[in-house]
Amino acid sequence: MTTDTLADPSSTTTTTPETIWYLAYGSNMDPKVFSGRRKIQPIESLVVTVPNYWLSFDIGGIPFVEPCFASILKMDPSRFHQKEYAKEVHSRTMHGREFVWDEEHPKKSYPPVLQGVAHKITLRDWQLVIQSEGGWGHDVPTGYNQIQVDCVRHDTKEHLRAFVLESRPASVKAHCQPSARYKNLLTAGAAHHHLDASYQQYLANIVPYECTGARSKIARILFTAISSPMILLFAVIVLRNRGKPVEEHTRPPYWAAWIFDKVGRLSATMHDVLIAPVFGSGRCSTPQQQIITRKRIEEALKLPLSEEEHQKCREAEADKEPAALKAAERVVESVAE
Repeated sequence: MTTDTLADPSSTTTTTPETIWYLAYGSNMDPKVFSGRRKIQPIESLVVTVPNYWLSFDIGGIPFVEPCFASILKMDPSRFHQKEYAKEVHSRTMHGREFVWDEEHPKKSYPPVLQGVAHKITLRDWQLVIQSEGGWGHDVPTGYNQIQVDCVRHDTKEHLRAFVLESRPASVKAHCQPSARYKNLLTAGAAHHHLDASYQQYLANIVPYECTGARSKIARILFTAISSPMILLFAVIVLRNRGKPVEEHTRPPYWAAWIFDKVGRLSATMHDVLIAPVFGSGRCSTPQQQIITRKRIEEALKLPLSEEEHQKCREAEADKEPAALKAAERVVESVAE
């Protein structure tokens, strides 16, 4: 990556050679994650809309624990009129919600245009962002690709080009629901930066994965045990850098990323081939549970509460998991969110 490619001559908002714009659309919108856990202090943060993209939940995580993470999905306007395309988009962006096809107005069947927070950060901090995500910046099949997208500022309507992380094909898993904990990071970040009220409402209506029933809970214990080598690898890497200034953080070596990639794909295959057919999916709740969760969310959002009170309710929902499971989620999320 060279600094002469960081600024787009056509944009009205540019960066200096030492900084870039980084688009956060997931947990890095939340300052508790970005500035607190990542130790990255943005020079400036702007609320933006990203034309031609949607927020997706299709980065495969650890089933039954942290089923998926956020990514972005590029629109194909030439297919908006196709019901099958709308179903495909729904499976990657809104799984858990009821699919409704509007024949007369097809665009209403799709999620809202992506919104996020453009952080102006140094090149060093951008490398820290890359290293904190799946693959730690190494060239492995899973994780994220680095691309640039056009963004529109909410305050001035000016355009800027921002670097963003997009899921690699090997990481993509459709029909996934994020955990309640992960959803809460997105809603908290969106509220903190005052994204559009309609977009915050959209995030609030995300239907999170819930592990219910004896079989699913047994499978969660089994799958957590199967994934323990990967979780332990995460833990070792996180603990090595804990308490150190960012300049002293140790980047995991390529062999660690290679092992993570292979173990992650092996465990995903075991889930799809062996565990899910017997115990049920660890990537999404049952259709019956999705209906129950949707109704609970709808009823909660009808309550005459302030946004802060609604956020406290979401935090309480995310806090229901056992302590051991929440610890495992935090370890997973610290590297691959």
